[in-house]
Amino acid sequence: MTPKLHLGTHLRCGRYRGRAGAGFSARALLVLVLRAPAPARASTQAHPARADEAAVVMGEARQGCFVQGSFHAAVADTLAWNVLADYDHISQFVSSVRSSRVEHRDHDEILLRQDAVGGFFLFHRRVQVLLKIHEKHGSRISFRDVLGKDFHEYVGEWHITAGSTGTLVNYELKAEPKTPMPRSFCRGMLKRVAQDLLEQVRTEMLRRAQTGS
Repeated sequence: MTPKLHLGTHLRCGRYRGRAGAGFSARALLVLVLRAPAPARASTQAHPARADEAAVVMGEARQGCFVQGSFHAAVADTLAWNVLADYDHISQFVSSVRSSRVEHRDHDEILLRQDAVGGFFLFHRRVQVLLKIHEKHGSRISFRDVLGKDFHEYVGEWHITAGSTGTLVNYELKAEPKTPMPRSFCRGMLKRVAQDLLEQVRTEMLRRAQTGS
């Protein structure tokens, strides 16, 4: 998944007038997005501080929130790709994703429907996206929500790079939910969501490398 991506896997932070805490967390939809329109770039690239830990940084965006993350996994790039592109089984290793189903596939263009649950303290909400995915096989998964039910904008990508000691996985997401929330709440929430997503994806890669599954 090019991936929750995905995999992968969704905040209009700047102009929110809603009560603090009155919103939802777009909980890691493992998921992925066309490069156009491209997300705003963070000023600092995320690089893992330790080999066993995902690194996440927040970027600036005029609307919504933008996050970048990365991790290194001591696995082959082909295995890393197979995990990210395992769209129909994302819910088995990403805890927030309740269902993930490919609805259409045409070569490197895919439509992926996902249902997820987001939560932050006592606030929980189900969110739905229909991701239009574009794959550059073996290296990049771009995605964009075309459903527009819960987000004004939900776009991002996964990118993998093979190295001598394993594979570097980079992730980015720009999300602008339709439910307003304060910028500080949005940024803190999205960072936690991205951290959980990356750690769960990395864990699945290492599990498959150990079991050969």
